[in-house]
Amino acid sequence: MFRNLLLTIFALAAAPALLQAQAGTPNTQAAASIQTPHAPVVPPQTVQPVAPDAPVITIHGICPKGDAATLEKSDSCSLVLTRAQFENMVSSMNMTNQPYTPPALRGFASGYATLLALAEAGEKEGVDKDPRFQELMQMARTRALAESYRRHLQEKFGNPPQEEIEQYYQQNLSKFEQVRIERIQIPKVNPKRPQEKRPEFEKKARQLATDLRERAAHGEDMTSLQVEAYVSLGLAMQPPQTELPVSPRPTFLPNIEQDIKALKQGEVTKVEIESSGFNIYKLRGRTPLTLDQAKPQIVREISQQKVDAALQSATSGVRPDLNEQYFNPRVNGGVQPPRQPARMLPPGAGQANRPSTSAAPSGAPVPAATPSSSPK
Repeated sequence: MFRNLLLTIFALAAAPALLQAQAGTPNTQAAASIQTPHAPVVPPQTVQPVAPDAPVITIHGICPKGDAATLEKSDSCSLVLTRAQFENMVSSMNMTNQPYTPPALRGFASGYATLLALAEAGEKEGVDKDPRFQELMQMARTRALAESYRRHLQEKFGNPPQEEIEQYYQQNLSKFEQVRIERIQIPKVNPKRPQEKRPEFEKKARQLATDLRERAAHGEDMTSLQVEAYVSLGLAMQPPQTELPVSPRPTFLPNIEQDIKALKQGEVTKVEIESSGFNIYKLRGRTPLTLDQAKPQIVREISQQKVDAALQSATSGVRPDLNEQYFNPRVNGGVQPPRQPARMLPPGAGQANRPSTSAAPSGAPVPAATPSSSPK
């Protein structure tokens, strides 16, 4: 039971760590391919696939669940996981459905062995009898159910029928098009000297944007106007490209999206005031997407709408009422944060066994429960 709890908590916490390991792992294959000029060329060897029933992890010193061996003789045991068992375990906690890199899987396997060792040690100490363990078990189960339900919805609604896809396409034709847009960007401040004469610079930039917008509306080349803007403001740097990418389509603020949507070919928006500066958009053209081209976007949108509706239905009748006297720091001069709970001890442990509160100064770091090499 204690082992099952720690495995549940580890499964919930390990997915982000695996993703971080995946995102931060260098391309070792590319690095290995760099050879010295005189290094002999070794022909690549064909990688043989590992059978589903082949062992991929052998953990020495851990007895399989239900093994007749006693805990005192657990060093004579070995727990073996096949490829199918290991991949099923990893899949059960992969809430993002993103593939993991081999280094990330290796780190998870090493951390799993450490976790099993700590779980077994906890059982020997009777930690699973502590009342706080039961609370932690319930919270872990609740969180695992919630996350599993979200993934269940994504799988349930992730493949809408073709008829629904076609109907959605016909009802939203204006959404499925490739839009060619050009943009002139005029910064509010000097990027090289942001604090130097800011009001004067912004006033000049605003007036320049108004003038260039009128010239763009009369058909002058957007790229030439962008270069002229930087020269007029004395910006000794390369001006940005005016043509925006077609795919993926840029995301705009709702008011700017509406202004662009209302444009006809060749028209420009008013001067749009954004955090980046004074921007002017010009519509170069629109090209409708075919059903096959739009299908991935349609599937994502239909799926997300159904998932959101199911989540809304499940949570609409649930509303927490919070005690403001406790949660609001402005009420009654604020509240004291709860004390950090003491470490779990087996029932009946004497007060003398508890760690002294004076052993370390307030705010001192607490040693981690697992070695730093294990996944967080």
